[in-house]
Amino acid sequence: MDSSKKRVGRPKSEPRTGPLVLDEAKSRQKTEVELTTDIASEFAEYAAWVEMSSSLTTADAKSTTVEFALRDLFRRDRVWRERQSSSARRSPPTPASATPRPAPSSPSLPPPISRDPRTTS
Repeated sequence: MDSSKKRVGRPKSEPRTGPLVLDEAKSRQKTEVELTTDIASEFAEYAAWVEMSSSLTTADAKSTTVEFALRDLFRRDRVWRERQSSSARRSPPTPASATPRPAPSSPSLPPPISRDPRTTS
């Protein structure tokens, strides 16, 4: 048997040693939310662990944790994703700079009369 054969497949990733929430930072907006006592307690413990595992302040650790948890929830919620994609299909966004243009006039009709006094001859 040849043991020098190259292994097929994706290489195993390094085991995580720190918080999963420390991926990215974005601009912030303040939102207040009430939590149950149990969740608030666990949230405080987790945020403290994030703070210890990084150079984040307590406020940044809490914010980063909540952002990650919500982003993950939104990503995994299949019904929410389906609703988002169906509403996007129903009303595609139009560019803000796009203005409706009048339909081109027929070559057999005279040009439309302008109501602007500056353009009268």
